[in-house]
Amino acid sequence: MKVQCPKCETVYQVADEKIPVKGAYVRCLKCQTRFIIKKESAEQPGPVTDESGSREPETGVCKNCGREIGKLEKSHTYNKHAVCHDCFKRLLRHAATIRNDKLKIPSDAAGSQADIPEQDEKVKSESPSDIRASFLDLFSKDMAIDLGTVNTLIYMKRRGIVLNEPSVIALRTYNGNGRQVLAIGYEAQKMLGRVPANIIAIRPMRDGVIADFEAAGTMLKYFIKKVKQRLAFFKPRIIAAIPFGITPVEKRAVREALFQAGAREVFLIEEPMAAAIGAGLAVTEPKCSMVVDIGGGTTEVAVISLSGIVSSKSLKIAGDKMDVAIMRYIKKKYNFIIGERTAELIKITIGNAKPDVRNPEKMEVKGWDMVSEKPRIISVNSGEVRDAISEQLHAITEAIKIVLDRTPQELTADVVENGIILTGGVALLKNLDKFLRKETGLPIKVAENPLLTVAIGSGMTLDNIELLKQVVVR
Repeated sequence: MKVQCPKCETVYQVADEKIPVKGAYVRCLKCQTRFIIKKESAEQPGPVTDESGSREPETGVCKNCGREIGKLEKSHTYNKHAVCHDCFKRLLRHAATIRNDKLKIPSDAAGSQADIPEQDEKVKSESPSDIRASFLDLFSKDMAIDLGTVNTLIYMKRRGIVLNEPSVIALRTYNGNGRQVLAIGYEAQKMLGRVPANIIAIRPMRDGVIADFEAAGTMLKYFIKKVKQRLAFFKPRIIAAIPFGITPVEKRAVREALFQAGAREVFLIEEPMAAAIGAGLAVTEPKCSMVVDIGGGTTEVAVISLSGIVSSKSLKIAGDKMDVAIMRYIKKKYNFIIGERTAELIKITIGNAKPDVRNPEKMEVKGWDMVSEKPRIISVNSGEVRDAISEQLHAITEAIKIVLDRTPQELTADVVENGIILTGGVALLKNLDKFLRKETGLPIKVAENPLLTVAIGSGMTLDNIELLKQVVVR
């Protein structure tokens, strides 16, 4: 049976068997007008004619109360049915007084109410604050941020990774009277080690936490503004990944920096948990998922089960410390000074945790010779780089062994079966998985996108509110 709203003329399809014999009041979802519906009679009486075949005047019957409408009485049409004048006034008054009532079908109605026009159950159960939050979520652009020591990545809902830039900001100083921002991201990275005395190029993040609050807030505000669309009128919700075990003061610094950058709400998630989610591990199930996230400032080793971290260890030994070790090694062996960016390039190009001794990779390096006091070029091979970073590699190995020693035996058995997942930028170091496999005796797997894993995992919680409630840091 088709039912049409008498006010806005919206048409609904209602099953006849779900309408009670006495009829029922319903409410239009579009204009909220309340009206009555009744079953149509099986036989539609035709017009009354006399013996000559001419049509007699039709008196009509009120479809609401069943009373016969007199010939001299004024008739009205309601929902395409004739109703008497009294019923018409009563129906209009009824619709006006209970406009905000919910649609309700009498209890004697047979069958379910699935086909009756009614409000969505989700809307019914939502409070006004939930509705306002849903409205803001619809028009804001929620995002997840991996605020790393070396790189900052932003994951935006329904768009994926939209920004991946160095966590560097260049500032011009005015003799202690203030600072002016010159460049942020890639442009600022080009200035590292190449600036005059009145310009500084710095990394606001050190060892995974904020070292310069003002510079970090300015950098985040720039990145967020860069990826926000013009039609995003409302401030976004932001999920930020933080190292495991940082202090409450450091957590508060991250929150305040993100609020300063324009966040409406801030949620914090631990980097090992985000890495596990981004790597596709079943973090909510009662089985072990072990992650080793080696970034620029910190190394996070964690065993995860049932949406929580069972045992973990955080080291401030990672990519940056490897760069410093390479610089120190070359200076000690060759009396040769190189810059931080050159050391990082060496690590990326020929760095190898388990190099081929017979056929090592080589690379020419430019720098300053301390003996001749002249700039020159020397050759460095992958074996030397391995010797330079051996201390950091063994520190990571020891951290893995300590975490495994603290883990319950039932979960340790899962590690033997499923192995360890490597994430973070240093996971791309050549043969690192082979080196750790030899040292620990466990299967080692490198995540599909180790550089993006934490950002992707943080972003995945944007679409899963229940998971976010379980893993968010209070």
